[in-house]
Amino acid sequence: MKKTLELGNTKTRPGTVSKGQLGAVELADGSLAPVPLIVVNGVEDGPVLTVVSAIHGTELSAIGAVFDVLKSLDPTKLRGAFIAVPGGNPLAFRMGNYITPVDSVNLSGPWYLPPVEGWRATITQRLARYINDALEIADYVIDMHANPLPSMPFVLKGVEIAPDDRTKEETNRIAEAFGTTVISSMGTHTTNIRASCTKQGKPSLTAELAGNIYLWDEISSVGGKGTRNVMRAIGMLDTPMEDQDVEVMNGEYVFCDYLVTQRGGLMFVRRQPGERVEKGGKVIDILNVYGEVVEEVVMPVSGYCWSFTGGVNGSHAVSEGDKLAYVFSDAETLGDGEPYAGKPV
Repeated sequence: MKKTLELGNTKTRPGTVSKGQLGAVELADGSLAPVPLIVVNGVEDGPVLTVVSAIHGTELSAIGAVFDVLKSLDPTKLRGAFIAVPGGNPLAFRMGNYITPVDSVNLSGPWYLPPVEGWRATITQRLARYINDALEIADYVIDMHANPLPSMPFVLKGVEIAPDDRTKEETNRIAEAFGTTVISSMGTHTTNIRASCTKQGKPSLTAELAGNIYLWDEISSVGGKGTRNVMRAIGMLDTPMEDQDVEVMNGEYVFCDYLVTQRGGLMFVRRQPGERVEKGGKVIDILNVYGEVVEEVVMPVSGYCWSFTGGVNGSHAVSEGDKLAYVFSDAETLGDGEPYAGKPV
């Protein structure tokens, strides 16, 4: 018989929905910042899928994707349970910051499964400890993110870190089911939720939407459709798969590098997300405030960019050393060597 699911301050009977929190951190003035939690407990036994959104506070469309899923779910027609964290970093998204403004720590870091020792944890790591409770009980995990425009939607997977063939196979299966372009992250370092969970035998994805700060239905619906497709693939829903209304690149792709500016100035993007550019081809012009080109940023390998991130808060006014874009390439182009982006930076 299906049991009541207890998590955070919620107790969710089969066939019902609960809203609460995983926990809260205390600020200097005594106010609390809670980590929100929504639990949809189905009437039949089945997998537990946890979706975490807005680990980065500027990625609001990820929260919209969670809402897109929730409005379509009927707990009386669901197997297993859907656990949503609609805003994993409340300190960051209330201030519009990418990282936690209190301690300047990135919540998407090596803080997950197992969590760091509690008494010495920073406030960001303490948020991660609460999120870990939602990850511990999960069978599958989606870490929902979003890139600044211009960008393309896709999912990242990392099967090299998986402990067994079953985790690898299930990770590949849910990545394809999501319905967008699939890119591999080849590293073996646990620097985010996806890698940490995959290492623990939980098939996991990083979903990246296009348009981070926007709560537009056409952006969030990509994450909603993808999540429901994953739920169908793992047997939680019986409804038909949904086609994504976005361009999908079919092939074996690997995240391999960044574009980094050597000069400060204004960033003019000369290519489209997902457009193939040969090695050495120009992608971005950096102009000074007088309109003069001071640098041409070129591709380090033959491949593609999935997003042009820019400088502070996504601005295309950049300083030297800023990461301007993420680069991915065809697996056959890169060969067998571990790509640069797979190593800690």
